[in-house]
Order: sequence, then structure tokens, then C-alpha cells
Amino acid sequence: MNKQITIEYEGQKYILEYNRQSIELMERQGFSASDFSKKPMTMLPLAFEGLFYKNHKYLKKSEIDKIFNKLKNKGQLIEVITEMIVECYNSLTEDSDEGNVEWEIV
Repeated sequence: MNKQITIEYEGQKYILEYNRQSIELMERQGFSASDFSKKPMTMLPLAFEGLFYKNHKYLKKSEIDKIFNKLKNKGQLIEVITEMIVECYNSLTEDSDEGNVEWEIV
């Protein structure tokens, strides 16, 4: 199971996580995992917003920005988000024998 972050803000509970579709949408909006540590002012807010895409996709960006600005321990948040993104990227290439199609070079 993928990691999740839970946040309660103004009486609303949010379950934040990534899936392949949310990462793909982030990349279309300019997110780059390789630039995450080089451009934190750009990438961290985008990565945080991406956490909402799976379970809270209709939440307005302005509300996500308010939540982000009120968060404590952003340094630790960066570490957790990085782990979550890597976990999602790794799921793209993970192998499982169940139901997979075999392929071969001819």
C-alpha cells in the first residue's frame, strides 16, 4: 500500500496520496523529480498540490495553498513527499507474476 498523509484543516479531514495518474498530471504541469531539490520553491507547492489529486481533486488551489502555508515541519514533509513520489515511480516498473503478460525478444 502507498504511504498516505492525513491532515485535518478547518474541521475537514484530508487523505493525501499519490497514484500514477496524479504524478502524470503533476509532470504535465511542470513537476520534475530531478528538479525537486534544486527548485523547492516551485516543486514543493506543486508536489503538495498533487497529493490532493487522487482523493480531493475538486478542492480549489487557493484552499490547498492555505493548507500548505499553515503546515508545520515542512522539512520533514519534503522527506515524506520525496519517499512517496519515489514509491509511485517504482510502482511503474515493479514486477508481479499475477496476471502479467510475458514478452520476449525475437
